[in-house]
Amino acid sequence: MMAALELFARRDVASVTIKDIARALKVNTALIYYYFESKDDLFRACLRYCIDRTQENFRRLEGRHDDPVKLISAWFETHAQMYEQIRQLVKVMLDYVASGTRTKGTDVVVEEFYERETRMLADSIRLGVKLGMFAPVDVRQTALFASTQLDGIMVRSFIQKRIGVPTAIRTLKKVFFRYLKKQRG
Repeated sequence: MMAALELFARRDVASVTIKDIARALKVNTALIYYYFESKDDLFRACLRYCIDRTQENFRRLEGRHDDPVKLISAWFETHAQMYEQIRQLVKVMLDYVASGTRTKGTDVVVEEFYERETRMLADSIRLGVKLGMFAPVDVRQTALFASTQLDGIMVRSFIQKRIGVPTAIRTLKKVFFRYLKKQRG
């Protein structure tokens, strides 16, 4: 999974072949076809693997924090610490969408990832509003804003290599919490 993902991230999804992946692993292509029906099947499995790892982090965060501020802070910090992997995931998803070879199965995997992330954030924001920690806001739109801005940081880091991704994420976290608190005023 990791070798395939690395190739998908370094190049683009459409240009990577099963032969390329087999060469990187120093195995026969037949071995890859033994486990995966096609490149799309392998790609979907790679996305699922990365998304499952990320979602496992979300579950751990939810299990450790019942305070919405701590949970959202931990979510931002996880992104700052895992930015290389998340950056690869964002690039692979962008390449996939641009490839013109979208499939329903892979689209579902990507949609599930974003929906789970948005739900976790929205639930935390909703609880913060209920507890009076945050101002009343459109919970779903605020969650989507945070998620979208994080993806923007990842994309921008491909365009401008000198961007410090962890620093940008931590700055976004500060701005995000200011927004949630200022709305009260």
